[in-house]
Amino acid sequence: MVKNIFSQKKHSLTISAYTKQSGVTLMELMVVLGIVALVSSVLLFNYSDFSTNISIRNLSQEVALAIRKSQTYATSVQGVSISGGDRSYPSYGIVFSLEANSSPYLPTSKRFISFADIVPDGESLPNKIYDSAGSECGNVASMSECLESITITSADSLFQIETDATGLISSGTVSITFRRPSPDAIICFIPSGESACLPDTISYVSLYFKSAKDLVRKVSVWNTGQINVE
Repeated sequence: MVKNIFSQKKHSLTISAYTKQSGVTLMELMVVLGIVALVSSVLLFNYSDFSTNISIRNLSQEVALAIRKSQTYATSVQGVSISGGDRSYPSYGIVFSLEANSSPYLPTSKRFISFADIVPDGESLPNKIYDSAGSECGNVASMSECLESITITSADSLFQIETDATGLISSGTVSITFRRPSPDAIICFIPSGESACLPDTISYVSLYFKSAKDLVRKVSVWNTGQINVE
Protein backbone atom coordinates (compact mmCIF):
# COMPACT_ATOMS: atom_id res chain seq x y z
CA MET A 1 0.00 0.00 0.00
CA VAL A 2 2.84 2.38 0.85
CA LYS A 3 4.59 1.40 -2.37
CA ASN A 4 1.54 2.36 -4.46
CA ILE A 5 1.32 5.80 -2.84
CA PHE A 6 4.96 6.59 -3.60
CA SER A 7 4.54 5.30 -7.13
CA GLN A 8 1.56 7.59 -7.76
CA LYS A 9 3.35 10.58 -6.25
CA LYS A 10 6.41 10.02 -8.44
CA HIS A 11 4.22 9.73 -11.52
CA SER A 12 2.40 12.95 -10.61
CA LEU A 13 5.67 14.82 -10.20
CA THR A 14 6.87 13.57 -13.57
CA ILE A 15 3.76 14.86 -15.36
CA SER A 16 4.00 18.19 -13.56
CA ALA A 17 7.62 18.60 -14.59
CA TYR A 18 6.86 17.72 -18.23
CA THR A 19 3.96 20.16 -18.34
CA LYS A 20 6.12 22.91 -16.97
CA GLN A 21 8.86 22.33 -19.55
CA SER A 22 6.49 22.15 -22.58
CA GLY A 23 5.15 25.74 -22.33
CA VAL A 24 5.48 28.33 -25.16
CA THR A 25 7.14 31.63 -24.43
CA LEU A 26 5.65 34.95 -25.49
CA MET A 27 8.52 35.52 -27.92
CA GLU A 28 7.91 32.15 -29.63
CA LEU A 29 4.21 32.92 -29.93
CA MET A 30 4.92 36.29 -31.53
CA VAL A 31 7.28 34.68 -34.06
CA VAL A 32 4.64 32.11 -35.04
CA LEU A 33 1.95 34.77 -35.43
CA GLY A 34 4.31 36.87 -37.56
CA ILE A 35 5.00 33.94 -39.88
CA VAL A 36 1.27 33.18 -40.20
CA ALA A 37 0.53 36.84 -41.03
CA LEU A 38 3.30 36.94 -43.64
CA VAL A 39 2.14 33.74 -45.36
CA SER A 40 -1.49 34.93 -45.33
CA SER A 41 -0.62 38.27 -46.94
CA VAL A 42 1.39 36.53 -49.68
CA LEU A 43 -1.50 34.14 -50.38
CA LEU A 44 -4.04 36.96 -50.55
CA PHE A 45 -1.85 38.98 -52.92
CA ASN A 46 -1.32 36.00 -55.20
CA TYR A 47 -5.04 35.17 -55.11
CA SER A 48 -5.87 38.64 -56.42
CA ASP A 49 -3.48 38.16 -59.36
CA PHE A 50 -4.82 34.66 -59.94
CA SER A 51 -8.43 35.90 -59.96
CA THR A 52 -7.58 38.70 -62.42
CA ASN A 53 -5.78 36.27 -64.71
CA ILE A 54 -8.73 33.86 -64.70
CA SER A 55 -11.16 36.71 -65.47
CA ILE A 56 -9.30 37.97 -68.55
CA ARG A 57 -8.78 34.39 -69.78
CA ASN A 58 -12.48 33.63 -69.43
CA LEU A 59 -13.41 36.81 -71.32
CA SER A 60 -11.11 36.02 -74.25
CA GLN A 61 -12.49 32.49 -74.46
CA GLU A 62 -16.08 33.82 -74.32
CA VAL A 63 -15.33 36.20 -77.21
CA ALA A 64 -13.76 33.41 -79.28
CA LEU A 65 -16.78 31.16 -78.62
CA ALA A 66 -19.22 33.93 -79.64
CA ILE A 67 -17.36 34.37 -82.94
CA ARG A 68 -17.31 30.61 -83.48
CA LYS A 69 -21.07 30.48 -82.79
CA SER A 70 -21.71 33.02 -85.58
CA GLN A 71 -19.52 30.96 -87.91
CA THR A 72 -21.48 27.81 -87.03
CA TYR A 73 -24.83 29.54 -87.61
CA ALA A 74 -23.73 30.63 -91.07
CA THR A 75 -22.24 27.31 -92.19
CA SER A 76 -25.24 25.35 -90.90
CA VAL A 77 -27.60 27.70 -92.81
CA GLN A 78 -29.49 28.83 -89.71
CA GLY A 79 -32.70 30.58 -90.77
CA VAL A 80 -34.65 33.41 -89.13
CA SER A 81 -38.17 34.74 -89.54
CA ILE A 82 -38.37 38.30 -90.84
CA SER A 83 -41.22 40.77 -91.33
CA GLY A 84 -44.16 39.37 -93.28
CA GLY A 85 -43.47 35.85 -92.00
CA ASP A 86 -40.85 35.18 -94.67
CA ARG A 87 -37.85 32.99 -93.91
CA SER A 88 -34.38 34.47 -94.36
CA TYR A 89 -30.94 32.88 -94.26
CA PRO A 90 -28.64 35.78 -93.42
CA SER A 91 -24.96 36.05 -92.75
CA TYR A 92 -24.09 36.02 -89.06
CA GLY A 93 -21.52 38.07 -87.26
CA ILE A 94 -20.10 39.82 -84.21
CA VAL A 95 -19.39 43.54 -83.93
CA PHE A 96 -16.86 45.16 -81.57
CA SER A 97 -16.26 48.85 -81.02
CA LEU A 98 -14.04 51.30 -79.18
CA GLU A 99 -16.57 54.09 -79.64
CA ALA A 100 -18.78 55.48 -76.86
CA ASN A 101 -22.42 54.39 -77.23
CA SER A 102 -25.17 54.76 -74.64
CA SER A 103 -27.65 52.39 -76.30
CA PRO A 104 -27.61 48.80 -74.95
CA TYR A 105 -28.00 47.64 -78.56
CA LEU A 106 -24.75 49.22 -79.76
CA PRO A 107 -21.22 47.91 -79.14
CA THR A 108 -18.68 49.59 -76.85
CA SER A 109 -15.41 48.61 -75.17
CA LYS A 110 -17.58 46.87 -72.54
CA ARG A 111 -20.20 45.33 -74.84
CA PHE A 112 -20.25 43.37 -78.10
CA ILE A 113 -23.18 42.39 -80.29
CA SER A 114 -24.08 39.15 -82.03
CA PHE A 115 -26.13 39.96 -85.13
CA ALA A 116 -27.82 38.62 -88.26
CA ASP A 117 -26.61 40.50 -91.34
CA ILE A 118 -29.88 40.71 -93.27
CA VAL A 119 -29.79 41.58 -96.97
CA PRO A 120 -31.03 45.18 -97.37
CA ASP A 121 -34.03 45.84 -99.61
CA GLY A 122 -33.00 46.13 -103.24
CA GLU A 123 -29.63 44.44 -102.63
CA SER A 124 -28.46 40.93 -103.46
CA LEU A 125 -25.86 40.59 -100.69
CA PRO A 126 -25.63 41.64 -97.02
CA ASN A 127 -23.62 44.81 -96.38
CA LYS A 128 -21.21 43.32 -93.75
CA ILE A 129 -22.30 46.02 -91.28
CA TYR A 130 -24.41 45.80 -88.12
CA ASP A 131 -27.52 47.87 -88.85
CA SER A 132 -29.21 48.33 -85.49
CA ALA A 133 -32.84 49.35 -85.33
CA GLY A 134 -32.04 50.40 -81.78
CA SER A 135 -35.14 48.85 -80.26
CA GLU A 136 -34.48 45.29 -79.12
CA CYS A 137 -32.41 42.12 -79.52
CA GLY A 138 -33.58 38.68 -80.56
CA ASN A 139 -36.50 39.81 -82.73
CA VAL A 140 -35.32 39.84 -86.33
CA ALA A 141 -38.95 40.05 -87.49
CA SER A 142 -38.92 43.67 -86.31
CA MET A 143 -35.94 44.24 -88.66
CA SER A 144 -33.51 44.57 -85.76
CA GLU A 145 -30.32 42.73 -86.68
CA CYS A 146 -29.31 42.37 -83.02
CA LEU A 147 -29.46 38.77 -81.82
CA GLU A 148 -27.71 39.20 -78.47
CA SER A 149 -26.08 42.06 -76.59
CA ILE A 150 -23.23 40.70 -74.46
CA THR A 151 -21.99 42.95 -71.65
CA ILE A 152 -18.57 42.50 -70.05
CA THR A 153 -19.43 42.55 -66.35
CA SER A 154 -15.87 42.19 -65.04
CA ALA A 155 -13.27 44.98 -64.82
CA ASP A 156 -11.86 43.83 -68.18
CA SER A 157 -12.51 45.67 -71.46
CA LEU A 158 -11.57 45.91 -75.12
CA PHE A 159 -8.85 48.55 -75.46
CA GLN A 160 -7.23 48.13 -78.89
CA ILE A 161 -7.99 46.73 -82.36
CA GLU A 162 -5.41 45.70 -84.94
CA THR A 163 -5.81 44.83 -88.62
CA ASP A 164 -3.33 44.54 -91.46
CA ALA A 165 -5.02 47.57 -93.06
CA THR A 166 -4.95 49.88 -90.02
CA GLY A 167 -2.24 48.68 -87.69
CA LEU A 168 -2.82 48.92 -83.93
CA ILE A 169 -5.45 51.57 -83.12
CA SER A 170 -7.61 52.70 -80.19
CA SER A 171 -10.77 53.77 -82.02
CA GLY A 172 -13.23 52.52 -84.61
CA THR A 173 -15.58 49.57 -85.06
CA VAL A 174 -14.99 46.14 -86.56
CA SER A 175 -17.54 43.60 -87.80
CA ILE A 176 -16.69 39.94 -88.38
CA THR A 177 -19.31 38.16 -90.49
CA PHE A 178 -19.70 34.72 -92.04
CA ARG A 179 -21.70 34.21 -95.23
CA ARG A 180 -23.23 30.81 -95.93
CA PRO A 181 -22.05 28.24 -96.73
CA SER A 182 -18.39 29.31 -96.37
CA PRO A 183 -16.55 29.27 -93.00
CA ASP A 184 -14.36 32.17 -94.19
CA ALA A 185 -14.56 35.41 -92.20
CA ILE A 186 -15.42 38.75 -93.80
CA ILE A 187 -13.73 41.51 -91.80
CA CYS A 188 -15.07 45.06 -92.05
CA PHE A 189 -13.35 47.94 -90.25
CA ILE A 190 -15.21 51.24 -89.89
CA PRO A 191 -13.01 54.18 -88.83
CA SER A 192 -14.24 56.48 -86.07
CA GLY A 193 -16.82 58.94 -87.39
CA GLU A 194 -17.42 56.95 -90.60
CA SER A 195 -20.31 54.69 -91.61
CA ALA A 196 -18.75 52.50 -94.31
CA CYS A 197 -16.15 49.75 -94.31
CA LEU A 198 -12.62 50.48 -95.43
CA PRO A 199 -12.26 49.46 -99.08
CA ASP A 200 -9.15 47.44 -98.25
CA THR A 201 -9.37 43.66 -98.12
CA ILE A 202 -8.55 42.78 -94.52
CA SER A 203 -6.88 39.44 -93.92
CA TYR A 204 -6.95 39.45 -90.11
CA VAL A 205 -8.18 41.33 -87.06
CA SER A 206 -6.83 41.12 -83.49
CA LEU A 207 -8.90 42.24 -80.51
CA TYR A 208 -6.92 43.21 -77.41
CA PHE A 209 -8.63 42.89 -74.03
CA LYS A 210 -7.08 44.32 -70.87
CA SER A 211 -7.71 43.65 -67.18
CA ALA A 212 -7.72 46.21 -64.37
CA LYS A 213 -4.13 45.10 -63.62
CA ASP A 214 -3.05 45.54 -67.26
CA LEU A 215 -2.98 41.84 -68.13
CA VAL A 216 -3.66 41.52 -71.87
CA ARG A 217 -5.26 38.74 -73.91
CA LYS A 218 -5.61 38.79 -77.68
CA VAL A 219 -8.30 37.17 -79.83
CA SER A 220 -7.36 37.00 -83.52
CA VAL A 221 -9.55 36.10 -86.49
CA TRP A 222 -8.23 35.46 -90.01
CA ASN A 223 -10.25 35.73 -93.20
CA THR A 224 -9.75 31.97 -93.60
CA GLY A 225 -12.05 31.49 -90.60
CA GLN A 226 -9.30 30.59 -88.14
CA ILE A 227 -9.85 31.88 -84.59
CA ASN A 228 -7.01 32.04 -82.08
CA VAL A 229 -6.66 33.14 -78.43
CA GLU A 230 -3.28 34.29 -77.13
